[in-house]
Amino acid sequence: MKTAFGILGILAVLLLCLPGCEDNKSGISKEDANTTVWADTIIYDVLISNPDSIDEWATTKVKDVRHKKMVDDLFELVYSGKKKAYHYYTNKELSIADIKEMEADAAFPRNRVGKLQFTETWLYDKNTSELKKQIHSILLAYELYNDSNQLRGYKAAFYIKP
Repeated sequence: MKTAFGILGILAVLLLCLPGCEDNKSGISKEDANTTVWADTIIYDVLISNPDSIDEWATTKVKDVRHKKMVDDLFELVYSGKKKAYHYYTNKELSIADIKEMEADAAFPRNRVGKLQFTETWLYDKNTSELKKQIHSILLAYELYNDSNQLRGYKAAFYIKP
């Protein structure tokens, strides 16, 4: 069962808003008589690939995700200079050379980017009964495996601000 706030909705927001949204210029205003702030800041993870083929639920959740296209587009936004990448822990802006160096590391192939983490503001428009999201950042995280090739978890690569 798909919901309006499912993975496809999130991906649509990502692909439509990231290239054009900027803080306070996205057409989303703060709380007023018709708009309620549901989350001033909310941070959540979205699985974009399933490293465990036995997990049917995870496979179902990502079955329509165009993983390679999405990840390539996010990298292209950085490489083209349209968006800036930032270090997850220091918040320091990363150069294109920094991202290329990260990609050259055998532990960080693009096909292992398995999770995105969104930082957003959510506003509910009472007039239209719509949830409006303002994306503040999207973090790319890649899969980490142990010596037995079992998934240990995810490691933050970098984040992009709209």
